[in-house]
Amino acid sequence: MDPKEARKIVESSYKMASGGKEMSEMDAVLVRYGEIGIKSDRVRSRYERTLIENIRGRLNFCEVSYDTIVRDFGRIFVHTQDSRAALAIASVFGVVSVSPVQTSSSDLDRAASDALRIVSPLLKGGRSFGIRARRTGTHDYSSKDIGVIVGSKIVEATNAPVKLSAPDVQLFIDVRQSRAYLYTRVIQGVGGLPLGTQGKVVALISGGIDSPVAAWLMMKRGCTIIPLFFDCGFHLSDTAKQRALEVVRALAVWAGTPLNLARVSHESCLSKFNAVSPRMTCVLCKRMMYRVASSVAKQEAAHGIVTGESIGQVASQTTHNLMAINDAADVPIYRPLIGLDKTEIIHLARRIGTYRLSTAGDSVSCTAAPAHPTTSADPYELKRQEAQLYTRDLSIQEAESISWNRISPDRTYRWILSQNKSRSN
Repeated sequence: MDPKEARKIVESSYKMASGGKEMSEMDAVLVRYGEIGIKSDRVRSRYERTLIENIRGRLNFCEVSYDTIVRDFGRIFVHTQDSRAALAIASVFGVVSVSPVQTSSSDLDRAASDALRIVSPLLKGGRSFGIRARRTGTHDYSSKDIGVIVGSKIVEATNAPVKLSAPDVQLFIDVRQSRAYLYTRVIQGVGGLPLGTQGKVVALISGGIDSPVAAWLMMKRGCTIIPLFFDCGFHLSDTAKQRALEVVRALAVWAGTPLNLARVSHESCLSKFNAVSPRMTCVLCKRMMYRVASSVAKQEAAHGIVTGESIGQVASQTTHNLMAINDAADVPIYRPLIGLDKTEIIHLARRIGTYRLSTAGDSVSCTAAPAHPTTSADPYELKRQEAQLYTRDLSIQEAESISWNRISPDRTYRWILSQNKSRSN
């Protein structure tokens, strides 16, 4: 590249930067995924197709314009000039990271010109820069050559210092066959697997903080959730019921597809448990929930139940009581939060946007919960009490009381996606 030409590029870039535009020449978003890449060819192709469909759905939901979405050697490229696209795509399950990119040529002179145009506005005031280059395909130069040749052109035009470790500005150059993709940002995505690549699970949802986080984590692993809410009637305030509905709306936004919310009338059962065995009310209640959830799982061809339980957090979640509750279910039980403390769960709830919804309004507590609940329920005593209560008949009645409500993603809840504080390098 001629030095005079390089100076002209620098000067024109400063003029563009003075308008306050970031990455003004962005023409695509580079999308990276993680463990999808280690799957067999057939599974990988299926997962990639699902991920692309989910990305397309998210962009449409967020009203982000784009031209095409294509796969290319372990990467996905979304061709768009909409600056909102990268953050929208980063909120899709299965996306590990994204970068707004400028497409250039694999010809190093052309790539150097475009690289200079991108980074020169960022190198004012003696700021340092570094280059990270990688190459896929057959070329007459190495990845190291890319850094040396492009870096020398930038130094020649800007006099900016080179710093290989923690520079002020990091320029990435990804050469793939006949194209080079230039970018300065790596935005972390939510990761996981594309939603819909795993089976369905029934997610027990309350008006609390934990259950929506547990459901979200299963969605992150590719599972489609069926939210199940137990309406405890006068034992639970209207605030709790509203919170449960709100968090399901939030989860529908994350899912990018409607969720079928099941509601069970649980008031009568809870009153009977409380009258017959006050100290074991919570354990009897949970066992009934597991029976009904198992019934829903079988009916909906789901592969298990998801709960927000964490060891020792409340009386019904001691290891002893969890063991006593488990055998009420005849499908697998998934507990994504089992080893997390409350602070960690709250951190996740804030990150995914449900904390605000789970804590809105008045404080919530179940009036059927005893002042001194058992922390070590006797399994034989539990079964004796259940025989006395005819719990088999009660579980059938509860299953028959189920009503369904289809919750579609609501654009007024799009703020949920921006709560995920993705890192940007």
